[in-house]
Amino acid sequence: MLASSPTASELLTLRASQTSASFISSSTHDPRPHRVVIGGAILHPSSTPPSVLIVQRAATERSYPNEWEIPGGHVDPGETILQAVAREIFEETALKVTRITAEFEGFHYLSTKYESDEADRDDGKLAVCTCQLNFCVEVESTEEIRLNPEEHQRFDWCSLENIEQFRMTPAMKKVVTDALHAIESIDKTII
Repeated sequence: MLASSPTASELLTLRASQTSASFISSSTHDPRPHRVVIGGAILHPSSTPPSVLIVQRAATERSYPNEWEIPGGHVDPGETILQAVAREIFEETALKVTRITAEFEGFHYLSTKYESDEADRDDGKLAVCTCQLNFCVEVESTEEIRLNPEEHQRFDWCSLENIEQFRMTPAMKKVVTDALHAIESIDKTII
């Protein structure tokens, strides 16, 4: 007999107690992820059509400079996945998360990390598999967005109607599109 997939509410309850280490140890993805990052899709409270907050990476970023993305980042050791969602959104936007309403499709990606900061060296390279988990969130207010200038230089609101005007990776474009579709069908269960 096949096990059924967890409901949206059950999945959020799991993520509320799950750390990156427990997520990685239970992962069946091949290759198994080495690290977990999160993305937080923040819904504009009154826009029609629906839109989510996107931020433009700093021009000085080594990876994907000037590309647009949803706020997010790594899960710290010992921190639960949902704690990381709230922390990363606050660190990157100064917005306080009030509710995490849904998890939507994530993705895995491979990258090269270096044992030192010398990116031009061939020795010391490590292949790293990262899993990005994505969540729809609500915040106290969107009036006072303050970006961390070391990470992001601008913000905007992205809808299905204007998504083409923002330069983003194909994976991030899918994340933003999935977030906009997920927002339309959110279960209003408070977590």
